Amino acid sequence: MNLHEYLLKFPELQLLYNRVKEKYEHEKPIHHNWTHVLRDLGKAILLGEREQVKMKIVIAGILLHDIGRLHPNPEGREHYEIGAHVAPGYLKGSEFTEEETDAVIHCVLSNGPRGRITPETREAQICYDVDFSCSAGYVGVGRAFHHFMGEENMNVKQIAGVSKERIIPKKQLLTDAGREFYEGNLRKAKEFWEEYDKEVIKEEELIRKLIPDYESD
Repeated sequence: MNLHEYLLKFPELQLLYNRVKEKYEHEKPIHHNWTHVLRDLGKAILLGEREQVKMKIVIAGILLHDIGRLHPNPEGREHYEIGAHVAPGYLKGSEFTEEETDAVIHCVLSNGPRGRITPETREAQICYDVDFSCSAGYVGVGRAFHHFMGEENMNVKQIAGVSKERIIPKKQLLTDAGREFYEGNLRKAKEFWEEYDKEVIKEEELIRKLIPDYESD
């Protein structure tokens, strides 16, 4: 089934989809934007159907996995903690049951390798693998540059100085489908970042032999 068919099958999902889309279009984030959510929804349907999980929960979890980034965070908490706090309002307002709400919140809290808790349900594991896959392959590399340059105003040298575990944590994909589709591309991205860091350092050292006060940008 495609996304439109799932929204027709579950009216609650359509309500949630509309509310979340409206929030994203109002806030207009640079990197973790509505296009990012749609891309992750496509991946979630691909992996979720392969693993035969509860797609209503998976789709809701993906819709809300970054919602915390769009809400005030004066205490500097992680976005998934904010997301878990605001998610019930979106879900109950979209007529999700209490049991469904709890299942989706678990997906939000355990989302991706940086999540607060271990994903215990198969639905949460799909959401985890989808988020992890964002770093995979050369496309993942390109999106990392987009994030660091667009949202954190970093230059080429500063990105080389970022711990690559921040980009690709030393964790494993959790589902067979996730490993099938993304394990090779995660390996490819790791190899790129190793070479990237070496080249940035090597170039700066080379130029400094001729221009001692040179600083790479």
